[in-house]
Amino acid sequence: MLSLTRLFQLAANHSLAAFGAADAGFPFATRIGLVVLIAGAAVALWRRRKRHSDLSTNLETVAAERRRAVRALRETEVFYHSLVETLPQNILRKDLEGRFTFANQRLCSELGRSLKDILGKTDFDFWPRDLAEKYRRDDRRVIESGQVLDVVEQHITPQGETLYVQVMKTPLFGQDGKPIGIQGIFWDVSARIRAEEQLKEQHAALQELASSEHQAHEALKHTQSRLVQTEKLASLGHLVAGVAHEINNPLSFVSNNVAVLERDLRDLLGLIDLYRQGEADLEKVQPDLIEKINDLDDRIDLNYSLTNLPRLIERTREGLRRIERIVKELRLFARVDEGDWNEVDLNPGIESSINMVKGYARKRGVWLVMDLGALPTIRCRAARIHQVVVNLLTNAIDACKEDGGVVTVHTQTEPEVMGVRIDIQDNGCGIESAIRERIFDPFFTTKPVGQGTGLGLSISYGIIQEHDGRIEVQSSPGEGACFTIHLPMEPRRKRGEEAVPAISNLDGRTERTPPLTASSKTAIAAEPLPASPAASSGELAQ
Repeated sequence: MLSLTRLFQLAANHSLAAFGAADAGFPFATRIGLVVLIAGAAVALWRRRKRHSDLSTNLETVAAERRRAVRALRETEVFYHSLVETLPQNILRKDLEGRFTFANQRLCSELGRSLKDILGKTDFDFWPRDLAEKYRRDDRRVIESGQVLDVVEQHITPQGETLYVQVMKTPLFGQDGKPIGIQGIFWDVSARIRAEEQLKEQHAALQELASSEHQAHEALKHTQSRLVQTEKLASLGHLVAGVAHEINNPLSFVSNNVAVLERDLRDLLGLIDLYRQGEADLEKVQPDLIEKINDLDDRIDLNYSLTNLPRLIERTREGLRRIERIVKELRLFARVDEGDWNEVDLNPGIESSINMVKGYARKRGVWLVMDLGALPTIRCRAARIHQVVVNLLTNAIDACKEDGGVVTVHTQTEPEVMGVRIDIQDNGCGIESAIRERIFDPFFTTKPVGQGTGLGLSISYGIIQEHDGRIEVQSSPGEGACFTIHLPMEPRRKRGEEAVPAISNLDGRTERTPPLTASSKTAIAAEPLPASPAASSGELAQ
């Protein structure tokens, strides 16, 4: 290509030639115009050649870039084709009608068909109708929602083998943004699913083992509490039997001596009365003796003594009767070793249990209110039920404030469930909801160290369960608590329970709880009352 300088040289040469020719007859102005014209033509020619050269260079650059892009595209196509064909997953594409538009070699191998045989076919050509319909529904859901489907589901191969496969399907969109089909990938995860199932089974087995261990631990705690109960009650039975044996002997001769003293006192009073009738005659005979007698009479207040002696004897006999009753109640209370089931009215035993804690309640200034309704006899181990009542009464008294606490014991029948009900209610501090579920656990106590073993309610709960009954508690902090015992009239006992041996007393005799008579609504007065007679409703005097 000619440079601009060269063009000007050529133009100059042509101009000189033109000037030479102009001498032959052209004027000078014409010659100047000719030079300018030739120079402009040279510039235009140079510009055209320059543009042609630039265009040629640009075309070569574009062609080189296109060749590089085509080469990169082919390399990318080869890479992705290799990737799709060598992946262990099944890869596919379908159009809106569910026809296959692509399948990788892995899917072709599974179907046992070539790609040519697969293209244009649908799921109904390769899988059972139910499975094909499911796949078609999944495809529609993906296309309509535009969201990815990612699930694990059962898959049946053309050979009839059932597998678990991980399936992922995504919608395909055209250049206009409208869906044109779906693409999917799925692969076999049967080994993983089976491993997960085995893991679940092992986890379930581990949970069962942990549950069994927990149950064994609870059983051990229950056994320990029952062992402590048995040892405690056995010791108490032996202790009370020994106390009763040791008290009964002196009590017998004291009672006999009081009877003899009462008989002789009547004779002495009669003799003194006779002596008094002869005072006038004796004063005439021995005035000094009468004076001494009168002085002694004034000093000892003989009239008061003669009047008070029968009352003293009567109070002494009442004290002896109380001792006899206390011993009897202790023996009844301690007969928790009783193995036989008897038909028993619980009211007399409950009254006896209340009398047992009466002194403790009076010491703390707590009133005991007893409202016992008429109960039918039920089959039970009465002494164990009385142990429960004593435990609940003791806890209720402890929960009450001193000098103002009230504990109410109420019994009634439950004819709709063929049973009886015992309510023990107090106006004490109540039970917090956080610990309400734990109060029946062995060794759980809210009392200070050294004041409670945490076994009372646990033992009571076990005894009531043994009788096919239940204990319910209703309580709010600061509003007191109410423990309710429900007992059936005829519990369902395990075979062999009747054969539980009783713990004998020290004298070798085994005591049984005798059937008791029915008791109407009764009350606890200031003094102990016999267990059997009925009385009116009232409160325990302080």
